[in-house]
Amino acid sequence: MPTKQTREAIEAELNASELERLERLTEELIQDHEEFEKNLRQREEILGLPAFYSSKPTAERMAAVGMSQAAIDQRQIWVDAIRIILSGRSYQLPDHVKNKLAAEADAQFVGAKLLADIVQKPPEGMADPPPRFLNR
Repeated sequence: MPTKQTREAIEAELNASELERLERLTEELIQDHEEFEKNLRQREEILGLPAFYSSKPTAERMAAVGMSQAAIDQRQIWVDAIRIILSGRSYQLPDHVKNKLAAEADAQFVGAKLLADIVQKPPEGMADPPPRFLNR
């Protein structure tokens, strides 16, 4: 579940450098992978698959716990995209992946910008902003 962002976190995100954004994205990717792996292991345990099963290729493990081929293919597309980006060859990303990444980045930026505007805007009908808005 997403956590509520503070005004400071929103401002930091809007003012972040490219390197800071990449660091944040890398942290999110690691966290997402850890969560995915935990979920996959739980499913394997529920099905009674042996512990050594976690050494098998991820696609095989996903199929063994009943995930659809579409989900397996989608994950592989993103894993390949991450590898391409990390190797410094982002210009080689397929167009459909570039478009999805651009749409995600745009949506995140617009959402953060709208939220920042809401946080910074004084309540309607108030001529002057309350003191908490002045301490910036």
